[in-house]
Amino acid sequence: MHSLPVHDARHRIGFIDLHQDMLSGVARLEGGFPDYGSHYLTGPSCAAAIWSSLYPHEPDSSLLDQLDVHAELLRTHGSSLRLVTTVEDFVAPDQRTGVLPHSEGFHLPGTDPETLDRLWTQHSLRSLSLTWNHETDYGFSCYDDGAARLKPEGRTLVGSLDSSRLFLDLAHLNEGGFYDVLDLYSRPLLVTHSFCRAIGDHPRGLTDDQLRTLGDHGGLVGLAFAPDFLGRGSVDEALRHVDRIASLAGENAVSIGSDWGVATMGEVADPAALVRLLDAVGNGYGHDLADKFAFGNAYGFLCAHLPCAE
Repeated sequence: MHSLPVHDARHRIGFIDLHQDMLSGVARLEGGFPDYGSHYLTGPSCAAAIWSSLYPHEPDSSLLDQLDVHAELLRTHGSSLRLVTTVEDFVAPDQRTGVLPHSEGFHLPGTDPETLDRLWTQHSLRSLSLTWNHETDYGFSCYDDGAARLKPEGRTLVGSLDSSRLFLDLAHLNEGGFYDVLDLYSRPLLVTHSFCRAIGDHPRGLTDDQLRTLGDHGGLVGLAFAPDFLGRGSVDEALRHVDRIASLAGENAVSIGSDWGVATMGEVADPAALVRLLDAVGNGYGHDLADKFAFGNAYGFLCAHLPCAE
C-alpha cells in the first residue's frame, strides 16, 4: 500500500466507470450507432477513467487478438484516451480518459504468475474476471449452477492473482465461486458491474450477504444500468440500488459500473444522463455520497491498489 493522493471533488473531471464495452461501443459510435451517446469520448461528461471490457464474442475468440485491436484503438484515439498503468499515470494532470483493459471471461495463455506478468507488461492487460456469461476453464457463471465451486485451474489462477498487479473482478461469477475466492484472495474484492438481487431478481445481481461480504473486505461494486437489471433503467430505480448497496456494503463500496457500450439502456443511456442521477443522489443522500459514487470511491481504490511507477 502507498499514500493516497489528495482527492478534491471541486477539481475532479467527470466520473470513473468500472465497466464499459469500449471497443464495441466506439466501433458502433463511429458507424453511426446512436445508442452509445455523444459524450462518450468528449464533452463535459467524459469519464476520468474506465475499465474497458473485452469479451469472447465467439467460442474461438482470442484475448491476445482483441488486446491488439484494443491497443490500436488507444493509438488512434490518443487525443481522448490514454492507458493507465501506475498510480502516477492515473493521477497525472491529463484530461484524457484513462483506460484499464479488462478480460471478461477469456481463456488465458496460462495461469502462472509469470504469464500474468507478461499479460500486464507486453499486452497491457490490467484486469480480468473468471467468467463471462458462460462456464470457463476457471469456474461457472451466474447463469450456471449457483453452488458449483471454482475449478482447479480457477483456484490456481486466483492464487496467482493474489500477488499479481492485475485486478480480479468477480462480476458474472456464481455464488459458489464468489465465496471460494474469499479463501484464496487477500486483496479487496471488486465487482465491476452488478446490482442488488433483492431489488432486481436476476442471477447477475449480488445477494445481501454478498454485499455485506464486499463491505467487510473493503470491496467496491459498480452499479450497472441495464434495464434487465434495474427494471426500466430509470434514475429512481438506480437510486434504490445505491441506497441498498450503501446500507449493506457501506458508502465506500458504491461506484458506477455502467455496462455502456453494447447493452440497450433505459433512462440512464448516455454519460450525460449521469448528471441527473448524481443530482438525485446528492439531493436524497447528500453530495458527499454522490461524489463517492461518481468518483471518490473508485479513485481511492485505484490509488490504493495500482502499482507505483518503478
